[in-house]
Amino acid sequence: MENNDSVLVYGLSTEGYILSNSLVSNSIRTTILDEKLHVATEITPQILSEYSTARSIIEEEALFSIQPEKNAISENPIIFFTPKIRETDDYKKKIFSMVSELSTELSKGAVFFNCVPLGYGQNSEMVEIIERSSGLDSETDFIYSYLPLEPKTNKSITFGTHNLDNKKIVQNLAKSANIKFTQTYDLEISEILHLEKISSLYSPIIAKSESLKKLKDYDKRKILKNEIYYIEDLTNHLSDIRCYTSSLDSGDPSLYMMSGILRSIDSFTRFFIDELKSFMKKNSLKASKTEIYLCWSIDKSEIRGDKVIMHEHIIDKIYDVVGNINDINDYATTKNGEASYYLPTSDKKQLLILCSKNDEKILKTFKRNLDDNMFLIHANTLCTR
Repeated sequence: MENNDSVLVYGLSTEGYILSNSLVSNSIRTTILDEKLHVATEITPQILSEYSTARSIIEEEALFSIQPEKNAISENPIIFFTPKIRETDDYKKKIFSMVSELSTELSKGAVFFNCVPLGYGQNSEMVEIIERSSGLDSETDFIYSYLPLEPKTNKSITFGTHNLDNKKIVQNLAKSANIKFTQTYDLEISEILHLEKISSLYSPIIAKSESLKKLKDYDKRKILKNEIYYIEDLTNHLSDIRCYTSSLDSGDPSLYMMSGILRSIDSFTRFFIDELKSFMKKNSLKASKTEIYLCWSIDKSEIRGDKVIMHEHIIDKIYDVVGNINDINDYATTKNGEASYYLPTSDKKQLLILCSKNDEKILKTFKRNLDDNMFLIHANTLCTR
């Protein structure tokens, strides 16, 4: 990267902020754009020291010197595309629309890194959209790379570029953002590797999950001693799965695999709600005399919105069982950067639902111990209790 090159991180997401931090740490002039407000600000070491996460900037409504979106795009030749995507049915349409709009301001010589998951063949479509909207030629006027990131990290799932003659250029730029990757391929191979990694990740999870679902007796499920996965583990890459179910050809065995994974995840909520009802019945917990506290520390600024959507979905389903449902994050206090949790005094039975491995630590930070008035169930493949 030349000393006078500057970078635009298009999207105030957790992953985008991580990349911004790395770029600034490497003394690279970096601007981040809030895709919701359509304004950009230059990220400085001072901003990074005062705001450790993208979420802290959003929640505190921090005021910085800003510049218009079109200026930020046209004046920065290197762009990392990291917006927060919250659509499911219109996922592809939303991404393509955003890229089409920003491409109208692209300058000749731009290097565009797409860090958002796409399906098979969809990156070639993206290149065509950029060409149409910008009037630039992908062979001579701009470079396109596919670099989807793992949630909340700077680790790439795969790395592809539409012209391998530019391989060294995009690798050096990715390194400047401290992005972790192995090899760089053409777009088609990178999409196939993405599909392979997602399939390999979910196949053992779904196999274990479906085995446990078939056993209605909790004591029998415990005998299997399968590795336990929480609802958070199931939703980490839902966007990636949906991308492939919407892009693979009918009859493709990979489509059957992806569709099966998606159906299994969709059915997990029903399975858990049935187990919740059974648990309440066994412990004589009446809906009218029970308070539920959902424990799921979600990062609402991730690129993928799957956890946010699943969080809302599971709350709706639990609400059909118990009307009094609360988010444990509303009962937290922070001291020296460490959160501790409490439950209000109540004459009702209190039921905690843990949704991730990380949230198990919540139990250790309670200001009062679990007592006879408090119950616990885990939203995992075993439904631990």
